[in-house]
This record gives sequence, structure tokens and C-alpha cells, in this order.
Amino acid sequence: MSRPLKIALVIVALIAILTIGGVLWFKKYRNENENPVSGLLPKVEMGFGHITNITDSTIDLRLDLLVHNPLPIKLDIKDFNYFVQMNGVTIVENDYTKPLLIKAHDSVMVALPTKLKIKKLSMEGKSEAAKGEDSANYHFEGLFHLQKPFLGKDTIRLAIDKRLPLYQLPKVEIVGYDMEKFRLSKSEIVIKLKFTNKNAFGIQFRDPSYVVDLGKQKRLAEGHVTSLTKVPAKKSEFFEIPLSINMGKLLKAAGQLIAQGKSVPFSLYFKSKLASENDIFKNSDVNIVVDGELKDLDNVKKNLGK
Repeated sequence: MSRPLKIALVIVALIAILTIGGVLWFKKYRNENENPVSGLLPKVEMGFGHITNITDSTIDLRLDLLVHNPLPIKLDIKDFNYFVQMNGVTIVENDYTKPLLIKAHDSVMVALPTKLKIKKLSMEGKSEAAKGEDSANYHFEGLFHLQKPFLGKDTIRLAIDKRLPLYQLPKVEIVGYDMEKFRLSKSEIVIKLKFTNKNAFGIQFRDPSYVVDLGKQKRLAEGHVTSLTKVPAKKSEFFEIPLSINMGKLLKAAGQLIAQGKSVPFSLYFKSKLASENDIFKNSDVNIVVDGELKDLDNVKKNLGK
């Protein structure tokens, strides 16, 4: 056998060994790291972090996103945009504008500050709750823009579907007021509130405070309760709240009361912190405004008495 032929056979054998070795390594690596949905692409996991503030129209919420890179090279992400759906309804749509570097075979947790529109969330929540559901289907999808193209691509689309608890916001309503307990010498009135908790866990309102506007008179009545107002899971509780009246402002409001009767508008400003065994609501600030007219309260009182 000539020397050139021997060298050629050795080269072919080496190529075959390297090829077989590469295939075996790739299979082993894939078996250890493969995501059944995205192959060897990075994976994401999503969870709800903590609600920091609840108003009558929005919720400030933190989403926790875990991004895992199973590749043997680092993943350099420039930014990404994402959305979250609950049972097919988009409840979050936002951009993350900070760079994100994930080392090879490593994971990074990203906190996503998010503002939810209560209307969308509550509509879907009521629909599922009416069916007796305590959980919902959540879908996260993100488009990640890379600093440098990888395998000819400059973006990676990642998604995940999860079944998570159905969180419902606590509700505060004015259901009545008691003028009979009002005396000029006492300068105090009692309002009746209804607290509703549709979650599968209890909620407590810590040290709630109240301010009432009546007609054009701002801060007509104020009150503060130093205690925990407890509302058990899937229950409603009624509470009577004493409020101190500003007599000067009440006399000024008298003219409007005479002219408009019980069509006079009112606003209740309710502030509190939540306490709960569920971490998502723990130490959340609540800032809710309840608007209506005095005649609405009379109708509620009549309905409750039926």
C-alpha cells in the first residue's frame, strides 16, 4: 500500500471517528437539555410575583420570568417584547428594554414590572368564577432580540403555557349610611361597607382609612380604623365605619342637598394595606375610589332588606 493511500485512509478514519463522536455528543447533549417544544432553544418559565398597588382601574404587578440557556455558548439579548394572555384574552403587553446576558448552561431570573387593566382581568375572572373555576390557562410569549445573529437569526421567539391560580381582586362597596346616629353634638356619621373576597384564600385589610366627598364638598367626612378587617375565602363581610364630619363643610353642602336631594354625588376614597397568606397580595397597597349618588345607597339598602 502506497504512502499517500495510507495517509488518505487515516484521514478518512479520523473524520469518521470525529463524526461519530460528534453525533453521539449531540444526542447526549440534546437528551440532557432538550425542551420538547423548542428543541435546543432557551426555555422560559413564568410566574406571578407580587402586587404592589391596586386602584379602581389598574394593578401594579411583578411578573417573574426565568430564562434558561441550555446552549454551550452565551446568549446575549439586546431587549425583548412580550405579552401574557389569560384564557386567550391579552392582559399584559409590554417591552423589556434592558440588555440580558445569559451564560452557557445557565439561567437568569428577570422581574417584569407590569400594569394590568382591571377591566380585562375582572371580566375574564368573573366568567371563570361563574363556572366554578379556581384556576386559568395563562400563555406567555416573548420575542427576544439578539445583539448578534445566531445560526442566521437575530430574534428568538419563546412561549410557555401554564395552568395557574385565578386571582380575583377584593371588592369594596358602600351599601348604606346611617343618618340616625348623626347628632350635631356628636358630628359623626356611620357608613356601611361591603367587602367581597372571591379568592380561595382569606384576605385582611390592615388599618384602613376613609375619606368621603359629598357634592362639591371635599373631605366632608374622614375615618381611620386601627385593626385588621378580615374577609374569609369566597365570602362577603359587612362593616359599619364611623366617620367624623366637618360641620362647616356639612352646612355648606346643605344647600346642594336641598336643591338636588339624593341625586347629590359622593365619592369614597379607601386606602389600606392587604394582609394574606397568599404572597401575591401580601403587603399590597389598596387605593380605591367608589363613586355614586345618595339615592344609589337607598336602593342598595332596600335590596339588602328583601
